[in-house]
Order: sequence, then structure tokens, then C-alpha cells
Amino acid sequence: MWKIAATLLIALDWCSPIDSFYGFPLITEPKEVWNILKENSSATSRKRDQETRVYPGEECDRQCTVGEPSRVCYFHWVLENYSAMGSACWDCLRGNRAHCFHSQCITASGMERAMVAINRKMPGPPIVVCRGDTIVVDVSNEMEGMSNTIHWHGFHQVESPWMDGVPMLTQCPIAPGTSFRYSFRADDPGTQWYHSHSGYHMANGHLGVAVVRNPLDVNADLYDYDLSEHVMLLSDWTLDSVERWVPGQQSTQMKVDSILINGRGRYSNEATGDKVDYVPLTVFRVEHGKRYRFRLISGGSQYCPFQLQIEKHQKTIISTDGGAVKPHAVDTLISISGERYDFVLTANQPPGNYWIRVRGIGFCNIQRVEGFAILSYADSSVSTEKLMFPEQAPPLYDSPYPLGRTLNHHMTECYTEGDDFACAADLESHEVHRDRELIESKPDVRLFLGFKVIEADNSMLFKPPYTKFATVRNKFNTIGVANNISFISPSFPLLVQPELIVDENTQFCNNTHLPAGCDQSHTCYCTHRLQVRYNDLVEFVLYDTAFEKQDFYHPFHLHGHRFIITDMGKLPVEATKTRRLKFLQEREFIRRPNSHNPPYKDTISIPNEGYVKVRFRANNAGFWLVHCHFEWHLGTGMGLVLQVGETHQMLKAPRDFPRCGNYGTELQGPGNF
Repeated sequence: MWKIAATLLIALDWCSPIDSFYGFPLITEPKEVWNILKENSSATSRKRDQETRVYPGEECDRQCTVGEPSRVCYFHWVLENYSAMGSACWDCLRGNRAHCFHSQCITASGMERAMVAINRKMPGPPIVVCRGDTIVVDVSNEMEGMSNTIHWHGFHQVESPWMDGVPMLTQCPIAPGTSFRYSFRADDPGTQWYHSHSGYHMANGHLGVAVVRNPLDVNADLYDYDLSEHVMLLSDWTLDSVERWVPGQQSTQMKVDSILINGRGRYSNEATGDKVDYVPLTVFRVEHGKRYRFRLISGGSQYCPFQLQIEKHQKTIISTDGGAVKPHAVDTLISISGERYDFVLTANQPPGNYWIRVRGIGFCNIQRVEGFAILSYADSSVSTEKLMFPEQAPPLYDSPYPLGRTLNHHMTECYTEGDDFACAADLESHEVHRDRELIESKPDVRLFLGFKVIEADNSMLFKPPYTKFATVRNKFNTIGVANNISFISPSFPLLVQPELIVDENTQFCNNTHLPAGCDQSHTCYCTHRLQVRYNDLVEFVLYDTAFEKQDFYHPFHLHGHRFIITDMGKLPVEATKTRRLKFLQEREFIRRPNSHNPPYKDTISIPNEGYVKVRFRANNAGFWLVHCHFEWHLGTGMGLVLQVGETHQMLKAPRDFPRCGNYGTELQGPGNF
């Protein structure tokens, strides 16, 4: 036991978190680990005066101060197949409100449904730490027949790239019945989150909050309170497990049935008259006259951007994707899967309860789906449980609040002075964060990535080699592509086992190197890899290659780095595909003047028939996923691998890190197996 305890301590000068913590199947029982944490949190390390103490994860949620000792924050998670409104909820669905608050009851939308859960919660356990803390999460996979990984969205893993949580890229999947330890330092301050990166588990319940507080926040003077209970995780929810639509059914269309706010919502169907009112809603409590920092995480899996409005309250945006920005006041905030926005809400209205409305818009307007929560000024004599069952009915869908000043609307033209509609690209970072070289220098490499969902006919889908696809409705089958390549995952984790890269010509492809029998006029299926040199200044030009005007756009996410947005807009309407690409190739300037400090982000939406230009330093060597953040699009191939640097420049995973791959199915010769 003492040996195990020692692995949970870090002597800061003797070894780094990377030396002390790494992913490996656990030998220790969770109960034993907890006993060690409780009884021996101050065990001896090699340098007693510089040790970092281990704390149960929830005890790391604290006010952060400059110069305080960092902590090791330990969590143990169990992944399970579970049920929303299952047995733990007892008679909740029959109106017994007390049963809705059982510690293992997941109410979700109030409808029974199979799901996956972390510690029998959705969202999973919150992680709230201070910058510089080390996060240690032991994940036990008890899901029968299903593997999993956890991606730490917003954490760039500069010192621990093998902790990024992408199966067959940075690690082996966590097999059923096994455990894995994630361990990394929380160096990236701001509102981050975690979610599964295997299959469609995120859409079925594997997601949660990860906040890294920064004691040196440049916007700290704008708010009085930064409370953990004011994190707002938005997610979409279906009546059935999402695998029903993978690949899908001709008779039904994939759709969002409910929107959840911190895992709570109420199912409503205008067509059938079904309406749930027996489950609690999420409540955010405030005190009149105070200013509160809210942290919004857009955790959707499907195609709906989320439109957030808070009755009679304006929001002041102060951060996006963990990057601080100059204050920007809005009435309506629109976000898309993967994005995060922090805002300050001033409780300046007459005391009472106010509706928080989150509407699915864009491609989901036709579905008329909306979720609600409550902003309450009630005093402490009124219990939160009582407030979660409001006496007043929520506003009708056809009684929307005015949009007013709006951020991130998908039909907005960016960089229009005095307009009530602004893009994420219009936000400005603070002067102290200005990176003049990144803004003004000519990039070392420019990469053009065209994203699209193609309609696939039977000749593509039902003959070998079989391809992944999604049936949207009837005979409308789709495949996701980037530069007309549908991504096929490698058979081993590239970062951990680079020695298995023995023939790059056959193991990888890109738009200038395609497999035999494939060309730029036909969709290709291969492991799409783009390669840049370590420390290159890279410019990505991301554009929508669809020739159809629609309320639809793709959220693009880059692992391992953050970028600045240097240009965003619409492509020429009547131009051909070749002319549109030429238009982008000729835009070698930054659209905003150099006095503008572009915001830093890691997720950005590509406008329908539009483009986004981003820049970043490729200073984090490794294999990093670049992909659309819609589950179905990534699942059917809309992604690629960005290799930064040569393999010898990449940090090496620990020697006993798990390895995996094919099981030797190749024929050795005639008649030999």
C-alpha cells in the first residue's frame, strides 16, 4: 500500500507529473486507493518540503490564489450502462417529487431511456481545480461489450499528449472490465469540459464539466462571484439510444427530442400533446445587486446550435474556449457543439424567478425544441428543490424573446461595425495576450480543408469495402468527408506505437496522395493525415464545400492547440468549386486591421457556404485529431490527423503504457495461416 501511495505524490523538483502519473491498467482496488488518500495524504516523498498533497477531487473546488501550493486532485469513475428515469427514480414519474432527488436518479427529459453514465450521474462528476493542479482520474469501464476513452476538451496536453483520449491515435481504447488512469496538469485555464471520444457515448450521457480557475484572470474585476453551481452544460437528448440512427432507419428521422441544461429538462411534443411536468428543472440562484460569472458549455451531439436567452437579463461575454476577451454585451448567445462562453450576469432585476431559455435553432428550427431552467432571486428560506418545480408554466415556443444584440448567429456577416449581430471572430482578446508575430507574420504553411456531407447512393454503400454512413431519412444516406476523404481510423495508436508506421505511402493519404483506384472526383476512404513541421506557423483555411444554402454549419475542433481567428465570411455565391478555392487562395491578408486582437479558440463554426481562417503555432509535437464536432459527422469520416513534427520530436509515452493493434490476420503464404 505504501508503494501505491507514493505513486500518488509528486516531488516537484525530483520528477514531473509525467514521470509520476501515467495511464496503465490499475492493480489497486478503488476502495484501497481511497483509504490511502484518507489515511496517508501527507506520505513522504523524496523531497518532503516540496511534495504536492493528494486531495479527493471535490476538495480541489476552491478559490484560487497566487502562490498557493498546487494539489493533486483524485477522482475515481465507473462507466456503466444505465437508465434515465430507471429504478433509482422510483415513483418520480408518478409524481413523487422526493424520489426525483435520489442520488442515483437521472431524470434527463423525464422519459425512460437506456443511456451510459459516469458514477450513475449525467453530466458526470464535475472537475473544478486551480491552474497548476494535477488531475488524476481512474476510469473503470464496466460497460458490457463496449470500449471507451475520455477526451479532455480544451486541455492541450503539452506535457502529456498520450492523455488526449482519442482511441487509436493517442491511446488504446479502455476495454470492458479494465481500468485506465488519466493524469495531467491543468495548465489551460478557463471553462473546459470532458466527453467520450468513442462511438456515440457522448450523445448517450458521457460528458461533464472541467473548470480550471485562474487567479490572474484579467476580467476578474467584472464579477463578484465565480461559483461552481453557475456552470451551464447544454446538451441534446433523444427518446432512444442514438445508435438507433447509426446507420439509421428509413422510417424515422434523427432528431433532437429535448434540450437538457445540466442534465435536466422536460420532454414536450406539440404534435402528440405529450408533455412532461413531473421532473425538476435546473435552478441558478443569485442575490440582487451581485455580479456572477456564468460558464456555458455547448455539449450538443447533433446538428442544433443552442440559442440562450435569460429573461430580462443581458449577458457580458468575457471568455470563449478558455481565452479571455474584452467585455462584449449581448442579449442572445448562440453556441455550437464544443464551444464555451463565459459571461457576467448582473442580478439587477426585481427579485423573482426568471426563465432561462435554450432553443435548438438552424437546422433544428423545424423541430421546435426548447429547454428551460430558472434564474432565481429567492432567499435562502426557499429550498432549491422547491424552486425546481416552478408554479408558472414556461413561455410558449411561439412567444420568443426578442433577439436584441446577438453573438454567433450563423447567418451573420462578420466585421460589420454598429451591427447588433456579431460573430465569434468579432470578439477581441486583451492587449496583454496579443501575439504580434502570429498575427502579422506570413505563415510557414497554409492548409485548405473543405468539409462536406455527401449523399451516398447504394453503389457506394453496399459493396465491399464497406463504409460507415448515416441514414438521415428515407433514402437519404450521408458520409462525412474532408477534402473528399472519409477518415478511417488507424489500427494502432500512432502516438504510442510510432514504430508500427512502416510504410507511410500505404498507411496514410491526403489530397495529393490517394489510394489506388481513388481520385479527387470520387470519395476516398483512408487514414487522412496532414503533416507540418514542429514550430511551424500554420494557417488553416476551413471552408464549406456544399453548394446549397441552408441553416446548417459545421463546428471545427483542433486537438492539442488553440488558434486565433483571422478571417471569416461567405464564399462567392455563383462561383464554381474551383473559383471558390481560388478566392480563398488569394486571400493572403488578415481581414481585420492589425489593431484588432483576434480571439483565441479551439472550436469554431464554419458558415454555410462560407469559410474561416485560423492560425496557430505547431509547437505541440504529436498526432492530433482535427474534426467536425457533430457525433454523426465524425463517426462517418469528417476528420483527419494532423501530425506535428517528426516522431523523434514527440514526447514518449511511459514504457508500460498500454499497447494494442491488429491480431495478425494476414496470410503468411499459400496455405499458411
